Amino acid sequence: MSQVEKDISQQRQQPEIHLLTLSTCFFCSTLKRQLKEAGFQYSYTDLDLLPESERDKQIEELREFNPEESFPVIIIDNVAIVGYQEERIKKELGLS
Repeated sequence: MSQVEKDISQQRQQPEIHLLTLSTCFFCSTLKRQLKEAGFQYSYTDLDLLPESERDKQIEELREFNPEESFPVIIIDNVAIVGYQEERIKKELGLS
């Protein structure tokens, strides 16, 4: 990351970011890497690695706003974006 990118990263507000992902999902891994490289802190849940009872509960909650169960799901300050929508994610994070 260049110094300019670091300066910009430090100036912006850190939103609350949570990802719902699968450990085997290419776009999920890409999103995690991009967030890390951009200097964002985030939490995530790899649903496929949860114990069955927890996984079932999480999937039921997921279906409320994502009936197709697409991944990744990124929640930025209570705004959920389903799927890897790079431009929309950048906009929500203030990067575009």
